[in-house]
Amino acid sequence: MVFTVPALAFLLSLLPAAPAQDEDNSLGAKKVNVQTASFNRVPSTTRGFIAEAKLGEEVSVQAYEGNFAKVKRSDGTEAYIAKSALIVSDKYVKGPSNEKEMGQMKAQGYEAGRFDPETEASYKKEKGPEMAKAFATETSLSLRPEAQTRLRAAVS
Repeated sequence: MVFTVPALAFLLSLLPAAPAQDEDNSLGAKKVNVQTASFNRVPSTTRGFIAEAKLGEEVSVQAYEGNFAKVKRSDGTEAYIAKSALIVSDKYVKGPSNEKEMGQMKAQGYEAGRFDPETEASYKKEKGPEMAKAFATETSLSLRPEAQTRLRAAVS
């Protein structure tokens, strides 16, 4: 069977559009990944308010309606939330919510701006011995808070 170009274009237009590659329409466990979102009784951000969504709050996605996800919350209530506010649970990375929490995370070694070990090793190799020395100095200082205090005192 041979189709003309206009006929083929028409047939292709009838096919459903493929979802964007970064769009995840899977059901199941997800976490709230934004600072400001709300749970509502209806698929709307302005009507039927139930509660504010907390960053990192786990929900179970039951279905999707347009740009909203129908979810079951941990307390068993069903609600709607913007699907852009959700991320698959295993892709969620907890960030600090305030300055105190940032300090606690740094103390545990989760410093913002540090590379993963593989990237750091490749960067040191690419940039040479001076870069490796700079990373070693920074790492030793970050592991010894008293050294940081002495360094700040010497500079000021």
